[in-house]
Amino acid sequence: MDKTVPLRDALDRTAEDLPPLPDLAPLAVRQGRKRRARARLAVVTAAFGAVTAGALGLTLLPGTDPAPAMPAVVPSSAVGSGSPGASHPPVVVEETPGVTPPDNPDGLSPAERERRAEHQQRVAALLDELLPPTVTAIRPVKDEVAVYRITAGGTSFRMTVSVRPTDDRALKPCPDVAGGKIVCEAVGFDGDREAHLLSMPVDEADTLGSYVNFLYGKSRVLLSVDPQGASAPVTPRQLLAVAEDPRFLDLVRQADASPMETKAPPTVKGG
Repeated sequence: MDKTVPLRDALDRTAEDLPPLPDLAPLAVRQGRKRRARARLAVVTAAFGAVTAGALGLTLLPGTDPAPAMPAVVPSSAVGSGSPGASHPPVVVEETPGVTPPDNPDGLSPAERERRAEHQQRVAALLDELLPPTVTAIRPVKDEVAVYRITAGGTSFRMTVSVRPTDDRALKPCPDVAGGKIVCEAVGFDGDREAHLLSMPVDEADTLGSYVNFLYGKSRVLLSVDPQGASAPVTPRQLLAVAEDPRFLDLVRQADASPMETKAPPTVKGG
């Protein structure tokens, strides 16, 4: 008698009770192309929450930041032709420990919240592909459409990707700060478009933030990474590599046509 038959039948019955396996092909391709993909998949679990909270001294709300067993795959059409990206579930952070941030603080309709969340997912997927390998996690911040948490070297940093309506029609000249740690560079990209690349100390003299801003349509676009006890792990030039990608500019075009942020208040002179 073949004793393997009952064993095979038992295995088959067990397998029937399991949920279907996710489609791993896009992830496998992406892991082959991006050496940092494996690290990012690992950090998109609950361990990320512990690392982020410890690094920032913040508290992640229990039950609001579930970690999927396997991130879903965003269709390549979501971020441009031929660019699959992993899902990046939003993170909820208590900026003040013990104070729960309100849900839907702007009172948005379900459709608008969905539109903004989808925009963040698409931006996060592109950042995941375009930022340097030292960045090992990218998470959108829930209900803050321009804010993301990125992780590098075990430390979490605040990243901003903002497309904000403005009345400005030209960038102000770069500040002239000779011999200091503030470095501003005006560069051309995307035809005749101009961007300002800025590196400057924030909080402390030795912790530098990285900033890129440019105008698009009726909006001011800002990409920035602020220091968090250490200098930003992304340079202005690396942020520019994101800004000049055609898929990113397509997302900017959509956000400019249908804004998700309010116009910045006027600058108070002497304030």
